[in-house]
Amino acid sequence: MPHLALAPARPETGPFFSSRFRRRLHAYRAALSLEWSDSTVHPDFSERPDLPPSAGQCGVSSAWLLQELPWMLRLRARYCVGDIVVDGEALEFHCWIEIGRATAPGRWIIDVTCDQFELLADHAFVCDRHSSLSERSIEYRSVRRHSTRQLRSDPVWARAQVLAEGMSRWFTGD
Repeated sequence: MPHLALAPARPETGPFFSSRFRRRLHAYRAALSLEWSDSTVHPDFSERPDLPPSAGQCGVSSAWLLQELPWMLRLRARYCVGDIVVDGEALEFHCWIEIGRATAPGRWIIDVTCDQFELLADHAFVCDRHSSLSERSIEYRSVRRHSTRQLRSDPVWARAQVLAEGMSRWFTGD
């Protein structure tokens, strides 16, 4: 992947989560997967070659992505920890980003590591309204929601900084 594939985040124009933003999510996901390592994986998932590469990388990837959102979106965005229920089956202990009020059906879900679960393995990422996902029997249920400031005192933060250092190469061209 060329280093120029990831342009710095700028405020989006046009419809919320335009096709340009979705293309950027594809590029982010590709770069993130190249930066995941033993230093960024959640300790419960280390040394598990039987799992997809994204397993245990949801927290650091979501924390990194939260920092990359345009400023206006970041104000309303929250780092979420919880479960996903797909067709009645619970997929436990996962992290993602939500934008909007916690109870609003129109809130946005952004999940760049959903493919770690077999039931969602065909999705490169999720970027959709909660209500649209619910209509397809995909329910994101957060147990904890953190702002960017609160996230800095969460155990994921140190590993997210390792990931951020690696991801900086995609922005500086090193």
